[in-house]
Amino acid sequence: MKNLTVSVCLFMLFATPAIAQNYIVNVHGMVCELCSLGVAKNIRKLSFVDAAKYDDGVQVDVENQTVFVAVSDDASLDKQALFAAIEEGGYSPVGIWRLTDSGERLELQ
Repeated sequence: MKNLTVSVCLFMLFATPAIAQNYIVNVHGMVCELCSLGVAKNIRKLSFVDAAKYDDGVQVDVENQTVFVAVSDDASLDKQALFAAIEEGGYSPVGIWRLTDSGERLELQ
């Protein structure tokens, strides 16, 4: 049983991508799935988005009006471009947080 537990832990460690390059954006007014399609499409076009994570780099939570964005390990977040992509979809980005490896949210300025 101990070997199974160790094996599962090792699998999870190597199968789970690091979340140091993941961000959460609060998007005001995005309240339906149709609303989210344009926002997600615009974000996916950004060069720093890691398409290997989430759904081509973006995961939308309409119920909580949030967008999760994965950033490539070899890139850095361009907050201005990200906010412009959201605004181009007709919505207002309200706040942005970086997710740490432990899952803690750190608000960006």
